[in-house]
Amino acid sequence: MRNNLHLNILYQFVESEDSAGNNISFYKIIHFFSEVGVVTTTTLKKVYDNYRPPGAVSDDCLFSSLDQLGHFAIDICKEVSAPEVFLLSAQDYNIGLDSCNDIRSFKEIFRRYGTSIENPDGGHRKKNIFGKLFN
Repeated sequence: MRNNLHLNILYQFVESEDSAGNNISFYKIIHFFSEVGVVTTTTLKKVYDNYRPPGAVSDDCLFSSLDQLGHFAIDICKEVSAPEVFLLSAQDYNIGLDSCNDIRSFKEIFRRYGTSIENPDGGHRKKNIFGKLFN
């Protein structure tokens, strides 16, 4: 994958019951991609190993909180040298689709409706007058 690409994560909130009948909820990544294609499974597995719950056997990327999903997204940004990642829920994605009337507005769904997380290690931040004075 090329460097300096903006990444997009489409996720879904899932509620279900475990084998003991307890209610469980988690966030599941549905799709993780950039403008040139999907983030490779190898990259996802490499980084997700740090987040995988003990004893988990599924290959799905599951997270107990949005905060944990955000940390995972930052680690992927660092791994592929992406400047930022946009997180968008499946519900917000569907709302964005309803407002699309052309390909340009479709491409902007993640920017308009998603949450942007910047790569803290990236040197991509635009310098403004305050950045020049205080650095």
